[in-house]
Amino acid sequence: MMMQTRVRLWKSVVELANEEDARLLLHRVVECFPLHVELWLALARLETYENAKKVLNRARKRLTKEPTIWIITAKLEEANGNTSMVGKIIERGIMALQREGLVIDREGWMKEAEASERTGSVVTCQAIIHNTIGIGVEEEYRKMTWVADAEECKKRGSIETARAIYAHALTVFLTKKSIWPKAAQLEKSHGTRESLDALLHKVVTYRPQAEVLWLMGAKEKWFAGDVAAARAILQEAHAVIPNSEEIWLAAFKLEFENHEPERARMLLAKARERGGT
Repeated sequence: MMMQTRVRLWKSVVELANEEDARLLLHRVVECFPLHVELWLALARLETYENAKKVLNRARKRLTKEPTIWIITAKLEEANGNTSMVGKIIERGIMALQREGLVIDREGWMKEAEASERTGSVVTCQAIIHNTIGIGVEEEYRKMTWVADAEECKKRGSIETARAIYAHALTVFLTKKSIWPKAAQLEKSHGTRESLDALLHKVVTYRPQAEVLWLMGAKEKWFAGDVAAARAILQEAHAVIPNSEEIWLAAFKLEFENHEPERARMLLAKARERGGT
């Protein structure tokens, strides 16, 4: 109790000081109370980038079981443009914490990912998800669990976290048809035309029989005013799934509504020759 009182008094003094005095005070305080993570983090926030790294390194040596320090270190690198370092830091952090005997709480780390997203540290959010989303989840339940995680994040407005979950899930389940449409719908609702186009291009490479995703890709190109690209997608889809009536009809509709009646008529004729309904 006495220790907590002394820490609170020091924190009060620091809060009343100007920035430079607060920085000098905190250098002294962290030596007196090295096991209080909030004091180390307060000091790091007041330091330059290079000095903040040194402070966080010292903090990690004193607080070997404190995940927050690893996360703040990753955010520091991201904020200074060193995004290639972020994933390595989180990965090393997880391994170091496990060596110290700390149980990695998957749910807790997912909350940290969402918190990182809210503060604009999207790369840190992605790295946390990539390194922790599978911890403690049995292999047979991974797909179901990850889809549920992503959908819950989406409901909470944590779109980048949901994206990161789907991105990781798709590296593990490249050919699973149930994940791709959900990931595509997320991009359609919250991404850009470019991000959706990239995802759809990727999915038809791994799931060439995914009729609905071919159709989504063509529709997006059409709505973007690129009729030629929509036509090309449907032609490619037809080559892969030649007996799909939905693709035939989509191709017909594209031509008919873009005032190409002869093209539309030829498509229907060919479709009937193939024995379509």
